[in-house]
Order: sequence, then structure tokens, then C-alpha cells
Amino acid sequence: MKILIKPLAQLSSREFYLAARLREEVFVAEQKITVSDLDQTDLTAIQLIILNEDETAAIATCRAYQEDEKWFFGRVAVAKTVRGQGLGSKMIKRLAEHLAQKGASALYCHAQLQAKPFYDRLGFKPQGAEFMEAGIRHVLMVKDLADCR
Repeated sequence: MKILIKPLAQLSSREFYLAARLREEVFVAEQKITVSDLDQTDLTAIQLIILNEDETAAIATCRAYQEDEKWFFGRVAVAKTVRGQGLGSKMIKRLAEHLAQKGASALYCHAQLQAKPFYDRLGFKPQGAEFMEAGIRHVLMVKDLADCR
């Protein structure tokens, strides 16, 4: 397993293709989201990609970006074949450590409501009311990164 944490400009075209393919499998094929997954945010976001042992497929991915001086992450996708093995938790913890080392004090996400218990276990706290995004109920969640330094 190989973990990559890089901005898009530093990824090879193959690395980004593998991550984009996983995102399409999860968001388009499984969740039937019709809003375009790839967007302008990908151009400036930090991409975190976990590749399988022979580096032929992305098995987990997410992206992190700054908005109004806050760090957000999203597009969290884990391959169906490896779910339940702790890769999602490992990925988010690694991202939090990386951003804390860069000086971030908190990490935010728009969590799908069905994924809220996952983020609760990772120390995220809900903020505000539920809202709809891409036809799915979400809640804003935040984690203090003081303990990640």
C-alpha cells in the first residue's frame, strides 16, 4: 500500500486517473450522484490517494482545500472491496496530521448524514443544521487539530 499526499500538479496523470476512477465508481455508479464529481477545486486541492500493493488501483482517496482560510476535505471514497478494513479512518487521520503540520488548526467537512457516525468516531463534531447537497442530506462537521501535531 502506498499513500500519496500531493497537489494535482505533482501527481502523475496515472495517479490522478486512478483516483478519479475510484471517485466515479463510488459517487456515480454506487451513489447515483449526477452532479459532476471533478471540478475546479481539484485543480488547487491536495489529493490524498491510497494505492493497492501493486499500485494498479486507488483503494481510497479524498481531497483537501482551503476556503475562507478554513481547511475542508471531501470526495472521500473507499473501494467497495476494502471497506471495513479501517482505510477511511487511516486516510482521514493521515490527512489531519499532514494539515496540522502545515499549521491548520481545524478540519471541516460536509459529511453525508449516513457517514456521520464514522466522523463522530474520528473526533469530528457537528455544526449547524442539516442541509442538502447533490440530493443527499449532509451536516457540517469540524475537528480540532491541536491533538494531531
